[in-house]
Amino acid sequence: MKFHKIKHKIASKIILNLYFNSWRIFIYKNIYKYDIGKNVKIGRSLINSEVVLIGDNSTIGDNNHISCKTFKMGNDSKIISKNRIIGKSNFSIGNNSRIISDHYIDCWNDVSIGNHTWLAGIGSQVWTHGSLHTKTGKKLDVKLGNGIYIGSGCCIAPGVGIKDDCLIGLGSVITTSFDTENCLIAGNPAKVVKAEINWRKNW
Repeated sequence: MKFHKIKHKIASKIILNLYFNSWRIFIYKNIYKYDIGKNVKIGRSLINSEVVLIGDNSTIGDNNHISCKTFKMGNDSKIISKNRIIGKSNFSIGNNSRIISDHYIDCWNDVSIGNHTWLAGIGSQVWTHGSLHTKTGKKLDVKLGNGIYIGSGCCIAPGVGIKDDCLIGLGSVITTSFDTENCLIAGNPAKVVKAEINWRKNW
C-alpha cells in the first residue's frame, strides 16, 4: 500500500510537468489503470480517483484537480481549466457537456450532470454536504439534468435536483429542487421566473 501511494505521488508530479498529451494519456492508462477513450486530450491536470471512465473525443484542460471516488465523463465533453472536483463520492458528466473555468464541485455525496448541460462562465459552486443535513440523514446528492445552462457565479445547495432544459440565471442561489422542465430560474433564493420557455431560441 505504501509503495502504491509513492508510485502515484511520483506519477502525479510527472504528469503535471509533461509537455505531450500522449505521454499523460499513457501514464493514466498504464499506471493509474484508467479507462480512457479515443481522441481524448488531457492537459496538465491531476486526476486521482479509484475509477475513471472518459469517453471518446473528450477534453480536460490545464490546471484542473479531480479527486473523487469514481469519475465518469461521456463522449465529446469538455472540462476547461482551473476547476476543482473534490470529495469521497462519485461524479459523472454526460455527453457533449461543458464545465468552463474556475468552478468548485464538492463530491462529499454524488454529483451527476446530464447530456448537453453547461456549467458556464466562472465561479459557480456545487455543494453536497452540510452539518445539519449530514446528521439527519437527508439525501444530499446533486442531480442536474439534460440541456441545462447554468450562468456564472451560481451556488447550488446540497440535495438539489434540476430537470431538463432549464436556464439558470447568473448569480442564482439554488436552495431547492425544481421539478419542471423548460424554465428560466433565477434569484436569491432562486425561483421560476418564466415557465414553458425554449431558452435556446429566446436567450
